[in-house]
Amino acid sequence: MEIVQILKEEFDMFANKYENFYQSSDYGMLMDRHGFDDYYLAMKDENGNIKAATLILINKVFIGYKWGYCPRGFLIDYEDDTLLETFTKLIKEFLNRRNFMFIKIDPDIIHKSRDNSGIEDGKIDNNKIIDKLKNLGYEHFGFNLYFETLKPRWNAIININKEEDLFTKYDKDIRNKIRKAERHGIEVVKGTNDSVKEFYSMVESKHPRRLNYYLDMKEIMGDKFEIYFAYLNTAKYISESKDLFEKEEAKNNLINEELEKNINSNNTSNIIKKKMTSDNLLNKYKQNIIEATELFKSYPNGILIGTNAIIRNDNEISFLIDGYKDEFKSFCPNHLLKYELIEKFREDGYKRINLNGITGDFSSSNPYKGLNKFKLGFNSDIEEYIGEFTLVINKSKYTTFNKINPIRKWLKEPLFKRK
Repeated sequence: MEIVQILKEEFDMFANKYENFYQSSDYGMLMDRHGFDDYYLAMKDENGNIKAATLILINKVFIGYKWGYCPRGFLIDYEDDTLLETFTKLIKEFLNRRNFMFIKIDPDIIHKSRDNSGIEDGKIDNNKIIDKLKNLGYEHFGFNLYFETLKPRWNAIININKEEDLFTKYDKDIRNKIRKAERHGIEVVKGTNDSVKEFYSMVESKHPRRLNYYLDMKEIMGDKFEIYFAYLNTAKYISESKDLFEKEEAKNNLINEELEKNINSNNTSNIIKKKMTSDNLLNKYKQNIIEATELFKSYPNGILIGTNAIIRNDNEISFLIDGYKDEFKSFCPNHLLKYELIEKFREDGYKRINLNGITGDFSSSNPYKGLNKFKLGFNSDIEEYIGEFTLVINKSKYTTFNKINPIRKWLKEPLFKRK
């Protein structure tokens, strides 16, 4: 067995069966344009067959020494003790000869299976893989609950059964907000190759990535990278609001007639309750008509108010990032976008939808509880991965690097931050 550098094409042929977006030449080429060098390594047997491989992103940071990151781990059978031990030994020797201090991995292997509320259900327990990696010299970052690592350790996943009615399984709050978005005339439209700047204007405050990152992603990944928008059709908003008002007005008139017929009855409390509910709805729909009319004056051709970017990867759709215009937050554009896209990709035959990172804190004091509530509200499964590991290649350089790294970060901090 030996470790060799291979071409992107050979790597992708081996990587295809793993369906790991982050272990692909597309992702490697993207990161090569944004601070890393991408290399593709494989362990081959004496017949030239690949037994394991990895994309490694390399950062040169410290007096000629480097560190590497293998996003979402090696492409290897972690259950094969001999294979894992051999690969670890050989890659450590290979990288040591090339002035590496350490590498990081974060395999997308489930640690413990959990129900929708975060309680362990006992179906999966992969502590043995964690112990195995530790015994081979990997340092475990730990079981972090938030976003302290390079990739989220906790993800929200929708495993699709095409025959199910997914909508009825969503939380009541999610269903109500989807309906609200529909009442406000929101539609989902697919972006074009020229939509990246519009998309970026809605997400730039959520992530340090620059516009060029997403432009490069579109160029490299082509049709695998798609952008969708929540489009507020202001004419439709007027029409929907008028239709709702007229229907409720007709119901209100019937309630008035019922109340008149029973005016001398001692049992009108239920009718009065219905009347009050209907009056409130009439007022609400009237206000919507006024709001919709004003919006139509400002945006007669409608306006894009929310966005989602996704990656298509064989049987999985990965939601990358979403955003919306703050002044239209109450229109719930992101709820409708997620709903419509989940339905679309289900019809397209996808089996799995990754809504991306959540936290492992399911308490009411979690500062990210709104994020968890939103993503898990789509009847998502919780996937808790085994975590991030560091394989130290050069102990002395690694120790020195860790000592000076906080200083390096401090030197990059401005003396005065903008308020």
